[in-house]
Amino acid sequence: MRNPCYFLAIVHHATEDTIFFDLYHITKPLYGDQTRELIKSAVSLPNRYFDFLIHSGVLEMQGLESYQPTQVHAVAIGMNIKSLGTNVLFDMCFSPQTYKLWQNSDAAIEEINLPADIFEEYVYRLGALSRFRYLGKIDDPLTATQIGENDMIEFKRDFLNSKSAIIKAVVAFANSNNGNLYLGINNDNTIAGINEELAHYGDPDKYMLAITQYIQDKTTPLLAPFPKISIKKVDDKYVACIFVEVGSELICGLDKNNEKFVSIRTNNRSIIVRDPHQIGEIYVKRKLGTEVSRRLGLL
Repeated sequence: MRNPCYFLAIVHHATEDTIFFDLYHITKPLYGDQTRELIKSAVSLPNRYFDFLIHSGVLEMQGLESYQPTQVHAVAIGMNIKSLGTNVLFDMCFSPQTYKLWQNSDAAIEEINLPADIFEEYVYRLGALSRFRYLGKIDDPLTATQIGENDMIEFKRDFLNSKSAIIKAVVAFANSNNGNLYLGINNDNTIAGINEELAHYGDPDKYMLAITQYIQDKTTPLLAPFPKISIKKVDDKYVACIFVEVGSELICGLDKNNEKFVSIRTNNRSIIVRDPHQIGEIYVKRKLGTEVSRRLGLL
């Protein structure tokens, strides 16, 4: 009996070790007509992973009737979640062994968007691993401007004139939740670009190194994992994207006098926390987690 939902691969061609196809999602409700949605076009997967999806019952194939999938063993699949809500945006990552899944994935189908209940069904049917490490990461500055500043997005005009505000935002995200900090975007959501700053530093690598060094110098303890910095181009303007992951340690910033401060994210603002009791709560949550802290009566 056919599952109520499954992927469909419309295969264009195949080589000795790779299948090239368009990926659709089929939903067949108990009542009514089935729906067919294009998920990704021009996808390629090594044969072993393609065959595993077929044998797992989550993938059907059209367009290459002569192809015979072989039985595959020892395949690890991971769902790298980027956005979570009524719909889940994720990458499906493939590796021969579980311990290599995140560090050395052989292949991935990126930017799959499915309803949360269907996503959970595929996790179950594939025996897949999920991770939330990049939850909330937004690589596209244009998408960020359409959303606007919130608890996970903040805009700064540049680096050189916004250094203290950048540190406050980085510390706030590290103490509160994953966050995206963009340099080269105005508060009114318009893209101004950092072209002049890039020219000042000579090349993007030197510019990103300067930002990296400044964050290292003005935060303590060392951020782990350290924020990921990249340069994106929108039309003829460049934007620096800094993705900060929430950590397990209480992170402090250093002001212009090298005095420590703590900041957290609330709504669309990064605010400095001065009350010792509040700072203590942040520390406990970072160490034990919010739920455990509540159960112990510490919050």
